[in-house]
Amino acid sequence: MRPLSLTLAAFGPFQDAETIPFDRLGESPLFLINGPTGSGKTTLLDAICFALYGRTTGDEREGSQMRCDQADDATLTEVIFIFELAGRRYRIRRVPEQPRPKARGEGTTTQSAEAQLWVIDAEGAERLLVPNKVTEATREIEQLTGLSVEQFRQVMVLPQGKFRELLLAESKEREAIFSQLFQTRIYRQLEERLKLQSAEIRREVEKGRQIQQGILQGIGIETRQQLDDALQTLQPALQQAWAQRQAAEEQHAEGVQTLQQARHLQEAFSQLEKLRQQQAALKQRQGEIEQLKQRLQRAEQADRIRPLFDRWSTGQAARQAAETKRQQSVQALEQAKQTLADAERALKKSEALSESLDRQKQQLTTLQGYQQRAIRLTQAINQLKAAEAAEQTALTAQREQQATLNKIIRQGEQLEQKRSAQQAQLNQLNDAPLQLQQIDDKVRDRSALDELVRQRAQQQGELQQAEQAGKRLAKVHQEQADAAKRIELAWHQGQAALLAQELQADQPCPVCGSREHPAPAESAIELPSQSALEQARQAVQMAQEALSAAREAYAHKKSEGASLESRIAELEQRLDAVNAMPLPQLLQQQQTLKQTVESLQSIRQQLQLLESQARQQKQAEEKQRADLERLTAQVTTAHSAVAAAGSELKGAEQELPADYREPGLLDRAISETASDIERLDRAIADARAAYQQADNGYASAQATCQSMQESLLSAETTERQAETQWVEALGTSPFDDQTVFEQSLLAEEERMALQQTVQEYERACQQTAGALTQQQGVIEGKQPPDLAALEQQLAGATESKNAADLAWRQLDKRHGQLQDAEEQLVQGERQCAALEQEYALIGTLSDVANGQTGDKVSLQRFVLSVLLDDVLVEASQRLQRMSKGRYQLLRKSERAKGNRASGLELEVEDAYTGKCRPVATLSGGESFLAALSLALGLSDVVQAYSGGIRLDTLFIDEGFGSLDPESLDLAIRTLIDLQSSGRMIGVISHVAELKEQMSLRLDISSSREGSHVSLVTP
Repeated sequence: MRPLSLTLAAFGPFQDAETIPFDRLGESPLFLINGPTGSGKTTLLDAICFALYGRTTGDEREGSQMRCDQADDATLTEVIFIFELAGRRYRIRRVPEQPRPKARGEGTTTQSAEAQLWVIDAEGAERLLVPNKVTEATREIEQLTGLSVEQFRQVMVLPQGKFRELLLAESKEREAIFSQLFQTRIYRQLEERLKLQSAEIRREVEKGRQIQQGILQGIGIETRQQLDDALQTLQPALQQAWAQRQAAEEQHAEGVQTLQQARHLQEAFSQLEKLRQQQAALKQRQGEIEQLKQRLQRAEQADRIRPLFDRWSTGQAARQAAETKRQQSVQALEQAKQTLADAERALKKSEALSESLDRQKQQLTTLQGYQQRAIRLTQAINQLKAAEAAEQTALTAQREQQATLNKIIRQGEQLEQKRSAQQAQLNQLNDAPLQLQQIDDKVRDRSALDELVRQRAQQQGELQQAEQAGKRLAKVHQEQADAAKRIELAWHQGQAALLAQELQADQPCPVCGSREHPAPAESAIELPSQSALEQARQAVQMAQEALSAAREAYAHKKSEGASLESRIAELEQRLDAVNAMPLPQLLQQQQTLKQTVESLQSIRQQLQLLESQARQQKQAEEKQRADLERLTAQVTTAHSAVAAAGSELKGAEQELPADYREPGLLDRAISETASDIERLDRAIADARAAYQQADNGYASAQATCQSMQESLLSAETTERQAETQWVEALGTSPFDDQTVFEQSLLAEEERMALQQTVQEYERACQQTAGALTQQQGVIEGKQPPDLAALEQQLAGATESKNAADLAWRQLDKRHGQLQDAEEQLVQGERQCAALEQEYALIGTLSDVANGQTGDKVSLQRFVLSVLLDDVLVEASQRLQRMSKGRYQLLRKSERAKGNRASGLELEVEDAYTGKCRPVATLSGGESFLAALSLALGLSDVVQAYSGGIRLDTLFIDEGFGSLDPESLDLAIRTLIDLQSSGRMIGVISHVAELKEQMSLRLDISSSREGSHVSLVTP
């Protein structure tokens, strides 16, 4: 990640908006962030960290606590950060939760926290990635950078007072950071996958064993041997039951066949009787069928003359319809004639309304002319009222403003008196802090010396005890190691014998695959178990941990003793140079000065408050005077407006008649006149339209009446012709009259039904006669069977068959259960054996990958340890140069105590003593150089590995003040050398030597109005 621009507003000590143009520093700049204490140097790093993650670098203050107290209430606290990552640019904006003035009314409301993230393309166009969600923006930043906020602080920012965190981090913490930087999640995923796979295999084996036991319990058997015995015992009984079942089934089949034949014969006798009954019934219907045939014959004769009868009937219906329509047309003609007469009378009346219509139109024109005058009058009245109200409001505000101004002037005079008194008191007490500091130094030095002398005596005793304990633990460790080696040797030698104990005849050997085992291995001694071997290894591990802890404690105590001696000598030398004063007198003087300083601080705060109140009072007085002048001008303007509005009102009243000055009267008169005009127009138009419609209707009725008369004459002629033809045809037919003819007619459906009835009767007669002859031939010479006796015999055979079948099925079911159980057991044993073989491989791989063996180092931690070695090589090169060849960083090889993660701890090799010791024993300045070297080495290695996270920016906050001039010069040279690698390095410090050697700076100046940033280039 590479910063391009940072904008802060009302953030920390920055009162107004400040923009830091990092892109103007160059491609690979080494620059200094310089400024006095409290000016806001660290705030720049806080702002970057807050913009990215919503948290500050020190994590000591929340975002809501970063608001500038001097900022204007209307200024929103926010941070905007533009940065480049993997060739793409991004812009993020964050706003912490803060109070802000209400948009309407007085008081404040709470501004919720906000966060927006944009990506910027090559043309400068922005695309919104996160609209407003704070947590979503943080999650997106973590995915882009690959670092959490804690990891960001440790590898890209060395915060003030926390540069030792990465240096002193435990293996677990350093593993989390390195796995993100080097993208080694695949190894962790492999560990988890192996662990899950081995656990799954163990569960499957246990599940298989439980299933086998459940199979045996399900069939009521406890062991596999009992299952084999049950199968051998059941086989003979099953064969005997099968033979009995076969015999019973043959006997039952013969009975079924005999009964079926008897039933067929009985059915034949029943069918013969049924046919005879059908033939008798058909003979009884013979007379009915003859009558149907005669009726069909008369219907055929009637159909020959039916068309003439239908034509005459149609002519009668047409003539009656024409007569009805003619009568209706005559009535419609009379009604149309009456309607026309009424319309003529209404038309004559409407002509008299035209004169009234003209008068109303003239009246409407006159009233509309008065409308503009009425509008002017209304506007003049409203203007006068508004002007009078504005004049009264301005006068009231003017009086109130004058009273407020007088009150503010009196308050300002009182504040000035208080401020002068406080300033005089402050001038008398200004020297108290310096005196208190001198007394504090003396008291602290004497108390510290006494405490250090006591600690030295105590530490000498502890050092002797630690030395004796270390010797005892070394002896115990050697004994445990020897015992473990003996057990492990015996265990390895006995593995062949253990494997031979599992061999079975005709089963393949898991090593060579052979089914013959002529000489299996044996052991003459009792073999150690896996658990005994593990216990021995754990005992050695615990002894090693205890020994390492004792050695570290001894070295730590020895280092602390040397440090105590140095500090005691320094304090004794300092106290010898000071004129001694009794300690009680020093303490009494210290207490008196503390009370004075506390009161001094209170006086300063009160004075600052009074000065702030005086400034506010002055601003308020100036604002009130300006408001009073503005209100006075408003009163004058309002008085002039009242006079002008009154003059306008008089002119408007003269132009409008008095009858229409009342509001609404003129509009009402115009509306009524317009309604009268509309009513008269509608009445005249309706009369004319009604007359035209009546005249058209009368002409249409005349034409319709004439047409209906002609249709009636034509229908009468057609009816007479059809009647003559029908009478002639009926006279020559076999029917006596028209009634007999109509009774002989049949509908088509009825004729078809009668014909079908006759045909079905004739067909039934033929079929019954043929079937009767055939059935008599079938039963000729036979007698009806005894079905009851045959059914009783079959019932007995069925009962015997069912009993035999039930007995056989019970035995067969039990035999099937036993066989299925045997097959399932064989298959389950085969699967369990395969799973155990698989677990022998996967389980071992899982234990090794997850650090469950040896030094408890997992696969990922092993890979990271190799990468850490590369980092330490780069870091040690810089540390040796900055420490003048004394120190280099090494990875600790011993395993950590207890169950803590191991493999990534650090220690430092001291060339002066030739020994390695913990990094925690380094002094403040040495720790800073070591942490700086580690950060730079980490950056180099991460850049070199493909797929890692780019660490092309590093900020260092303080720490240079703890270095001597020579070490400071070496550290600066090291940083200058890094410019060739293309990284941006920012140093925050107030050390004067850095300002002289680094010409590229961001200078921060502070004042009562807040801090400001300026860019200084060479």
